[in-house]
Amino acid sequence: MGKDRIAEAQGVIRFDRMSEIAKKAELEMNIKGDRQQLMDEALAAIFPVVTPSMKPKSGMTYTKLAKPLEGMTSSLAIIGSDQYSMQWLDANIKRFKRENVTIMLVDVHSDEQYANILERAQGLYVIPVSGQQIHDDTGLNYYPAYLTNLGFGQ
Repeated sequence: MGKDRIAEAQGVIRFDRMSEIAKKAELEMNIKGDRQQLMDEALAAIFPVVTPSMKPKSGMTYTKLAKPLEGMTSSLAIIGSDQYSMQWLDANIKRFKRENVTIMLVDVHSDEQYANILERAQGLYVIPVSGQQIHDDTGLNYYPAYLTNLGFGQ
């Protein structure tokens, strides 16, 4: 093969390799796009989260449970997306971070509200889920509340 043919063949190989890299990059972008679309669809399916048996209230005192909650190994902060819950979360966030509290979000209407609360939670786990089981197990009918295996209150 002459030098011109070798240079031409190398150019074709480089072009093919660049084409391969471009296709790979495009595929990765599509996968990331698909992941984002799946995440968006999953979030849309979650909301709204409502707990009819629980309402926002302020000034609630501590209530001791008749018997400890079995299997509960860490404390929970139970909140809604209402203004009082947000103020309560902000006021208690240092303690919650220190204790690595999980946050149950029992009343939230959109993924935008959820995103705002995630930001306010500063890295703590925030789980959008109905609080009905907590209500049934403890009688807790308000939020925000701090729940341990021994009782709850604000």
